[in-house]
Amino acid sequence: MNILDIINKKRLNKELTYEELSYAFNGYLNKDIPDYQMSALLMAITINGLSFYETYNLTKIFVESGETYHFDEKVCDKHSTGGIGDTVTFIIAPILAALDIPIAKMSGRGLGITGGTIDKLESIPGYNINLTKEEYYKNIKECRIAIGAQTDNLVPLDKVIYALRDVTGTTESIPLIVSSIMSKKIACGASFIVIDIKCGEGALIKTEEDAKVLSEWLIKMGRKFNVNVKTLITPMDEPLSNSIGNALEVLEAIEVLKGKETKLTKVSLDVAATLIASYKGLLPESGYILAKEVLKNGKAYEAFEKWISTQGGDLSKIKVSDKVLTLRSAKDGQITHISALACGKLSIKLGAGRQTKDSKIDYSVGVKLLKNKGDRVKKGDVLAEIYTNDVNIDLSAEDLNLFTII
Repeated sequence: MNILDIINKKRLNKELTYEELSYAFNGYLNKDIPDYQMSALLMAITINGLSFYETYNLTKIFVESGETYHFDEKVCDKHSTGGIGDTVTFIIAPILAALDIPIAKMSGRGLGITGGTIDKLESIPGYNINLTKEEYYKNIKECRIAIGAQTDNLVPLDKVIYALRDVTGTTESIPLIVSSIMSKKIACGASFIVIDIKCGEGALIKTEEDAKVLSEWLIKMGRKFNVNVKTLITPMDEPLSNSIGNALEVLEAIEVLKGKETKLTKVSLDVAATLIASYKGLLPESGYILAKEVLKNGKAYEAFEKWISTQGGDLSKIKVSDKVLTLRSAKDGQITHISALACGKLSIKLGAGRQTKDSKIDYSVGVKLLKNKGDRVKKGDVLAEIYTNDVNIDLSAEDLNLFTII
């Protein structure tokens, strides 16, 4: 086979065989195919798509690229397709654990402007993201939660493709999203999965139509691998929480776990309720009541502390930058919109995300929104705090255009 023939075949929108997909993707994993040729193939796939059959084959190839996990009991998993201010995992995992429901999750880093769970976990000093298979099994038994990064042995193909997609404008391809998500879930041994599909300007999926297509494909792919998959579609035109940036988001999640109600609370309860209902065979309404109860009585926060401690994290050492700029309102009026896209772009510029594969993340920077949609403000009111480690950073009017005030 020839990689150029495969690239051209997909450029002409022809269906690739299992053998062709395996040759191209495993060739990249084995470093026989360079970045620029795989980037070309990924772009051809992003433009022309893959059939469901091609996507199933690619998912299978991803899973087969490494080892798979098999737990002694059925475990849950949750995935978000990526949004701005999305720290739902930090809330739902302890909720499940407090109800003695195990959750094993292999998370990823940020894609495009969206934040990644692993980047956020790394903002907690000491937290071990590199769990071995044995540590996954051990942590599930000890604290009912095991969340780490992709290891070299677990879906290694997705790990290298994920990093390349992040910096080549190919993050929004539905077939590539399906293969990436489902390969990790299947390899990680989950029996019950809830996938939170973010939809809007601040998400990888921009339209409700695409979100519905993705939902159908994920559920269908789950059936092909005998896994129970449920999906939720969450709006992402505005940030999911008031904090954007790794350490800032973790701190807001902690506030929610301690009882503070924020925008993050409802979607977290919805995701948790869906998983609880699936696992226990209940109606979603009953799952919601159970989730809310352990959030309210503090058991979820206790489970959170135990989880972070079990994986070596020290919550007392989380730091945000002490260099804080303020964004003030230029006029009187009412906030009618807060742009998730603008917030995400600003956080990237501050250093909270990656612009290249080799970019280093600054976990202490980001944006904290102090006003919400619907609030009335006066000229000079502080709308947001901008955490930076470069007080001389050049921020344009476009960079700071987070709020629409009328």
